[in-house]
Amino acid sequence: MLLVAGAGLLAAPVVYADDASVVEGPGIPVGEGSVFHPTLGADVGFTNNVFYEDQTPRMAGLFRLVAEAALASKKIDDQPIDPMLDAEGEAGTPTSTAAPKTEFRFGGMLRYDEYLSPNAGVRAQRTLGADLDGGLTMAPQGTFAFSADEHFVRDTRPTNFEQAYGNQNNRIANNLALALRYQPGGGMIAGELRWQNQIDFFEQSTTRFADRMINSLGARGDWRLFPYTRFLAEFNYSFVNGLGDNMLGGTEYKRSAQPIRGGLGVQTVLAELVTFKLHVGWAYASYNGGAAYNAPELGAEFGYQYSPTGRIVAEYAWEHRDSINSDFYRDHRVSGHLDQQFGARLLASARADIRWRTYEGISPAIGVASRSDFLAAIGVRASYVLKDTFAIVADYHTAIDQTDFMSIGTGGPGDDPSYIRHEITAGVRAAF
Repeated sequence: MLLVAGAGLLAAPVVYADDASVVEGPGIPVGEGSVFHPTLGADVGFTNNVFYEDQTPRMAGLFRLVAEAALASKKIDDQPIDPMLDAEGEAGTPTSTAAPKTEFRFGGMLRYDEYLSPNAGVRAQRTLGADLDGGLTMAPQGTFAFSADEHFVRDTRPTNFEQAYGNQNNRIANNLALALRYQPGGGMIAGELRWQNQIDFFEQSTTRFADRMINSLGARGDWRLFPYTRFLAEFNYSFVNGLGDNMLGGTEYKRSAQPIRGGLGVQTVLAELVTFKLHVGWAYASYNGGAAYNAPELGAEFGYQYSPTGRIVAEYAWEHRDSINSDFYRDHRVSGHLDQQFGARLLASARADIRWRTYEGISPAIGVASRSDFLAAIGVRASYVLKDTFAIVADYHTAIDQTDFMSIGTGGPGDDPSYIRHEITAGVRAAF
């Protein structure tokens, strides 16, 4: 049973459309200049494949409760280029706005999923997911600025094999980053030193062998050459290790490594309605007793605002990253999103993400060392705002994983982790 549970980890992650709130209420005042904004919602829907199976999928209805909240400090408007000029461009009396000593933001979402089915194993997949983040910056406009950012996720999903009880592949993912930024002269040239800690912890004891921790030390510099053009340079040195007893089948599952990566980038506005980003770099890592990579990396993004209420963005990335399923994975990713507002009340968005992924350094207790996947995810959302504090929402998501991989079976044929999964929901959001 342990090997079967391990095979469940090989179901590759997918990207869904954003679940951001579409309404905002008056909020609850919290101190001077800060307002707490809660939002509640409920959805009903359907999925055709609860367990991410490649054959004989289980269907189920969905009932979902969503709670969102946000709290942030009051922002200070930027001063004019010449403080002696007023809004009409005439000479006026100088004004003084004290720079804030701190800036903060906190927010997050809780999501409860109930599966509606006569099958006990399907109903046992009910779960509570969480996505919480926050940030604090001290002396944000000073020559030296210190920042702390925290992101906590409880990622919940059923296994990719049917079972009688709710042993989901639930994972706690926590990311903490501390940074010291040097930004003299208004931030035209700036440098930053950063430490980042990432922990992945699986709740089920049968999947704890995949727990890991990554510590990264980074340096970044940026130069704003023109008002809308910025050049970037960055370097990162990381330490990858397993957490606790990460043995599986008598071998070490999460092998240690010290990845090194660096690169150069540019962000600019090519025309009034066109944005462009480019990043080129190199990455290297050698896993202890496992696989290795020593390869270039590339990322590009093109954005076009084709109307006052519509924008489209296309992206490409070639990258290498540490993996919970193997030593690392290599992605060729093509993605894009479109956002459009129709009139004053109807908002629509579409997301697409396609990846040609290769896993290297898979544990011999699970299968052969290499695996190739074709991943595709599509998300469509429509929101109709009845009034500022109340909206109707509808979502459709589809996720596809097609692979040549077959995990090792226990006394029989192995498991094919391929799947096609559709999900459709509709509901309401109310802000307070």
